[in-house]
Amino acid sequence: MILSELLRLLERKNSASISLEVRHPAFYRANALKLAPDQYLHHSSFCRAAKMSDANFLCSANKHRSLQIASFGRSFCGCCPHGIWELAQPLLLNGELACVLYLGNFREQRPPTLSGVSWNGVLPPEITPEKKLRLRKCARFLAEFIRCEIELFAGTGAMDGKQRDESFYLENCRRFIDCHYLENIALSDLADLLKIHPNYLGALLKKQTGQTFRGLLNSRRIDEAKVYLKLHKNLSVSKIARLCGFSDSNYFSAVFHKLSGVSPGQYRKNEKTE
Repeated sequence: MILSELLRLLERKNSASISLEVRHPAFYRANALKLAPDQYLHHSSFCRAAKMSDANFLCSANKHRSLQIASFGRSFCGCCPHGIWELAQPLLLNGELACVLYLGNFREQRPPTLSGVSWNGVLPPEITPEKKLRLRKCARFLAEFIRCEIELFAGTGAMDGKQRDESFYLENCRRFIDCHYLENIALSDLADLLKIHPNYLGALLKKQTGQTFRGLLNSRRIDEAKVYLKLHKNLSVSKIARLCGFSDSNYFSAVFHKLSGVSPGQYRKNEKTE
């Protein structure tokens, strides 16, 4: 079974949101382990709203802390700063973190909040002892499934560092950017995952697209920013910049103008008049 389909099935069966933080290169090479873009992120309606409420500040910091804890290899659970309960299930292979499974979108007794403001949407289901037990079993099953898939894939010799064709690297570059454009990523991070020299990968991307890795990343971020500018009139430019992976709003505005020919503010005004 393909992992992405299995996750969707278990989400429905458990009324949960399931996502992965991936670290092992097999997730970018094995077709059975490739996920849809939203499955690399916390994608429930509440989590999407939470990220917009504070420009992803709390969620990003919480994810960073959870990855530090996950590196020890033990599962753990609790509520995020916004009040959403989730279970984190790490998978270690040869002492290295291969991935972290997140199973959540539940609430304890207190209602979840968005940066101090009550959530007015449909409340996530309440977590119960029975549900926690079921989710732990589900997480262990998924971790073992992923372990077996990685071992089977490695057994084919596909992880031996053999060079692939150029389309493989371009496809995985786009996938990597789609999944991590909110983060502070670099060409070297992708090169490490694909087990290829950064200089070779950079030259290949330049040859295939005419752009550097940074250029492709910025283009993806600006495309996302245009959606926010068009659909979320209440969000400031600085908040949209952070939501799209830019830590500096001035740099965001400069990149936006370079790629779009207008400032973010002018783009928003133009959209209003159309």
